[in-house]
Amino acid sequence: MSAIIESEQEIDQFSEYTIAAQIVQMSLFPDITQDDVRKTLWLLRMYPEMKDVIRNYELAKEHMRGGMSEYDLASAHGGAKRVTGQEITSDITANTVVLKDNREILFLFYKKIAAIVGGVINNIRDPHQKMIAKLLWEEGMKSKRATAKMKRIKQTDDIWPISETTFFEKRRKVIEQVTKSLSINGTLDFVVIDYGLGRISDGECRFMIKES
Repeated sequence: MSAIIESEQEIDQFSEYTIAAQIVQMSLFPDITQDDVRKTLWLLRMYPEMKDVIRNYELAKEHMRGGMSEYDLASAHGGAKRVTGQEITSDITANTVVLKDNREILFLFYKKIAAIVGGVINNIRDPHQKMIAKLLWEEGMKSKRATAKMKRIKQTDDIWPISETTFFEKRRKVIEQVTKSLSINGTLDFVVIDYGLGRISDGECRFMIKES
């Protein structure tokens, strides 16, 4: 029943609450909570975006070392304007370049979180589960497309085509295992669920960078 329900949904901020509840109900790990699963789903969705931020920030530093200013760099992306003589604001989306005063802190934070998430994915032992994780959260592929790809994958000694039902069952297990790993290593402590004004009724996840 769970696999059928999940197969009808892409994992986004609107479906994560329902999917998290299903995973907790069927989990082999009694100590993971629904909030833990929601935070993990959000981190997995953010993973490709974090990698883009890291790559673009490193590129930005290269350009700025060559004499390109922050304003020039932001303007090149079509989203910058000067508010005062010194201040720059930008409507550049999160997957372009970080240009705030705390950009180095954010860069290092994203780099560390992305490395942890990537390491957890790479440590998945089941070949099908690892491939599903890489398709969904490293390549950012939609579940429908990933399902089709797994149906026609070339058979080897370690991996073979799987059905849609098997795909979503293995997706559930991946999420469960990754949640457990990120909970144990403390990564989920950097994610909070915000129920503030303007958020969806079930709350929305965001990063919380702890001050030392």
